[in-house]
Amino acid sequence: MFINRNSRTFIGSLPSLIARRTLCDPLPELHDIRCLSTAGGLYNVKKIRREPKIVIQSKSSEEKPEYSSKFVKAEVLDYSINLRNSRPGTEIKVPYELTLTESLSDFWQSSFHSQDRVHTSTPFARALGLQDRVMPFSLVLFLTSAMSHEDAAKVQVGFGKCIYCWPVFAGDTVRKTFKVKSIRNTSDGNHSIFNFSCSLINQRGRVCMTADKRLLFEFPVPESKVTIPSDELDSSQLFRDHLLSKSHVLTESHSLTALRRGSLILHTLNRSITFAQSQQLASLARLTHERHFDIRKYDQKTEIYVPAGLVLGLTMSAANRDFHESLHEEVINVSYVHHLHPGDVVGAFSYVSDVNENLPGDLESITVRTIGVKNMDVMNDLHDVSIPMELLLTEKTYTKSVDAICKTLCPKLYNKVVAVVDRKIIRQSNKREVFLL
Repeated sequence: MFINRNSRTFIGSLPSLIARRTLCDPLPELHDIRCLSTAGGLYNVKKIRREPKIVIQSKSSEEKPEYSSKFVKAEVLDYSINLRNSRPGTEIKVPYELTLTESLSDFWQSSFHSQDRVHTSTPFARALGLQDRVMPFSLVLFLTSAMSHEDAAKVQVGFGKCIYCWPVFAGDTVRKTFKVKSIRNTSDGNHSIFNFSCSLINQRGRVCMTADKRLLFEFPVPESKVTIPSDELDSSQLFRDHLLSKSHVLTESHSLTALRRGSLILHTLNRSITFAQSQQLASLARLTHERHFDIRKYDQKTEIYVPAGLVLGLTMSAANRDFHESLHEEVINVSYVHHLHPGDVVGAFSYVSDVNENLPGDLESITVRTIGVKNMDVMNDLHDVSIPMELLLTEKTYTKSVDAICKTLCPKLYNKVVAVVDRKIIRQSNKREVFLL
């Protein structure tokens, strides 16, 4: 039974209260009610507070915030040069400048073996009348040919004549220009090959290196039979002539071996370049092609390419020790045959096609073809293998021709050749004068 404490009036039993209550009637406040037990004992009911009813609204019933109905679409800035309308004679001036440091030369030589004192010894370089040790040929060629606007290129085919015209030193600031020399379409009619003349110029306006570079693009262009000749002033041999004039300073030869015409040398040095090294060197030269960087889009082991300048550096450095001591070199032609991926090991072998000893002092000039191969132990795998002369002398060094020769005449080299490099090297000869008494 329930009795109102204030009015002392009978309210009724709990079941009757609930029965009489409608959905709209509130329950009586329990803390104002005294309960009488059926046993006659009187006691106070504990005060109980009803919790407020919580109403949970669904998300669909929430009010949606109002937004502006205006949108903007993003755009991609394209810095690559549109070469579709370029013709022979078109000149491209690169706006970037780069100040070279000692650390750049050291980083390069940590990746590409060199023992030539003109690149490693300041006292030796100064004895030759130079202000300091000279930046390595392969490094300067890499900087000369590196193009930040070639993103549309499919692959580099090779180099033409590359001349180290004037020495480059740490502290020099260099810039470059490119000129379209010639254009032609491939036999399938779907691609085009551009031949560029590349020039590296220092802060004094002196041309330090010139090089011809061939690139393959995935679009055809109107045929042109015009070829722009090289500028004689830009292809001067002042650096070479200066070294020849200092032959009297080289009183003692450091050359390790005597070379003769017809020699075939298996080089013992094998070396790879990691993906990190490849990215760092490519960035230092301001390369931007996605094939050198984007491992999200391209598989690192099978689709990422080592830049062509680094492939050349690995091939030349593999042969460097056996041609010690080199003072100057000039690339006649380079053909890239198969792609090189980060981690691939590069070795090389060289064929000496000519030796010219009619130079001042103890100097000699050798003409040599160095062939870079990947993932082979050159010294052991080719020790008892006869190398076909067609491979060593052919002027057709493009992929199809080289593969045909290797597949037919030397299967061990099939799909292994990465580069064929023809060059002239001026070095100290290993002469031993013989006096008859």
